[in-house]
Amino acid sequence: MASEPLLAGLAFPLHVRRSCRAKRLRLIVRAEGVECVLPARCSERIAREFIRQHHDWLVRKYREAIAHVPAQSFWQDASAPGDLSFPLQAAATPFLRQDPPSGQARVSYDGEALRLTGLSFPIRAAQIELLTFSWARGWLAQRAEALMRAHAERIGVHPRQLRIKRMRTRWGSCGAVNDINLNWLLVAVPPAVLEYVVVHELCHIRHRNHSAHFWALVNEHFPDWGKARQWLKAEGGRLLHRFGPVR
Repeated sequence: MASEPLLAGLAFPLHVRRSCRAKRLRLIVRAEGVECVLPARCSERIAREFIRQHHDWLVRKYREAIAHVPAQSFWQDASAPGDLSFPLQAAATPFLRQDPPSGQARVSYDGEALRLTGLSFPIRAAQIELLTFSWARGWLAQRAEALMRAHAERIGVHPRQLRIKRMRTRWGSCGAVNDINLNWLLVAVPPAVLEYVVVHELCHIRHRNHSAHFWALVNEHFPDWGKARQWLKAEGGRLLHRFGPVR
């Protein structure tokens, strides 16, 4: 089955397959994505229009399919170095043990790998998750705070504080007293997506809704918000599902 760039920025993975036996265009929704089956003589223009017409239905069915897949947590017991990697800023980054294991147990990042210090293999899954979360809170807070300082001044808002939290379904929120809350898994998104989420929540200090005025403000301060939002729609659900807490 081959993938073809029929449409960009979809909220789900799209795979396209031509079939000599297909008599009509079909859409098949699975947790892995949407498969578009084209008859041999079906044009891509017709396929694009068909997908556009059914877009909202496809998004709903794709999310339902993901929700019904039993969670397979990323976190697992590691018996040797290299057993795990983490998508830091959407790039696969290996975990490596600092040898010999000494000092306080922690995770650190050296620019190439996530270093596990003070641990001997095998390492329990709960340990890896807790240490990674502790490291990620500080790493993310440093970058998010710099973005908040830069954008808050331009937008003309005054956030009270930043909190990095575990959030099951949301990437960020703006509290009643202007606290900005961010999902710790924003460490696993591209830098531009993190910036979009920060700008999005800062704009909620001015507009506590998703009105046209809100989106105009977002667009003024982050014109590429559409691309970042589509990335979260396409990839975010799988991140939240995969990197959920240890069962």
